[in-house]
Amino acid sequence: MAKLLDLIAKIDQMDREDMICVKPEWRPDSEASVFRPTEDYRVPDEAKVLGYEYFLEVDTIRQILEEFRSRPDASLNEKCERIIHYATYDA
Repeated sequence: MAKLLDLIAKIDQMDREDMICVKPEWRPDSEASVFRPTEDYRVPDEAKVLGYEYFLEVDTIRQILEEFRSRPDASLNEKCERIIHYATYDA
């Protein structure tokens, strides 16, 4: 079982077209997994059956992390909290 924080740490190793789905509640330690969207860009049924909800696309997370280029001292947890905030309020 991967945690959202673990996936964020490995985001550069993922295919930019994949999506991350997370089990509610969205926290850095929430269970998360990477899925390939369906042909019409929806969450695959497999993810839904396992209890995951759409979170964000890998490419979007990479774009959010660009904000931290000027802050190399930012912690992984801080980055994850920013991504959760974006997914909750801005996506």
